[in-house]
Amino acid sequence: MENTLILHSFGTNDRSGKVRWLAHELGLPITEQKVAFGAQRQYPYRDLNPFAAVPTVQWRGQTLIESEAILTYIAEQYPEQQLIVLPTEPSRADFLQWQAISCTTLEAKLVEYTLAAAGILPAEIQPLTEKTLRFKLRIVTERLPQQGFLVADRFTVADIHLAYSLRLAVSSKLLDWSDVAHYLEPLMTRPAAQQAEFFGSIQRHAVPS
Repeated sequence: MENTLILHSFGTNDRSGKVRWLAHELGLPITEQKVAFGAQRQYPYRDLNPFAAVPTVQWRGQTLIESEAILTYIAEQYPEQQLIVLPTEPSRADFLQWQAISCTTLEAKLVEYTLAAAGILPAEIQPLTEKTLRFKLRIVTERLPQQGFLVADRFTVADIHLAYSLRLAVSSKLLDWSDVAHYLEPLMTRPAAQQAEFFGSIQRHAVPS
């Protein structure tokens, strides 16, 4: 099918989960191409993604890399779904800021922290990044909406990005579930998030309300 999204990923817990969630929100069919860990550094995978990272998406004759760019590009193709905040909208600056906070300020360091905990990256990364991460996560939790979504009074891809970072932080015990439950629990009930199994890795960390 022309609109089928081919998703190259390790599994449900890596950044591909963000793409999977968005695809389900939009009703896009997905074909999964699992990448064995380490194979992303080898050819032929690097013909698709020279940076040796996941996810990689093939869709509508294009190869897309970097999850933030992938979500923005795909969501832009469906403006009627209002999953991004357009330049003409008053909340555009807040939308861009939350995306940057989620993907740049938090996500990159959280992934390194998690991989160090798993022994995939050097263990010294954890103590080098923990203090900064805890500080920035505290600021983020103070700015979370008490109810609803991050910007524009609607669900957007900014919520997907931040949910991924908060999920990593809870799983890594850098955040208590109680600090983010009011924001994440409504997202966890979204059918698309459930179809994507996006929150499976933190179910055991969450205290039922």
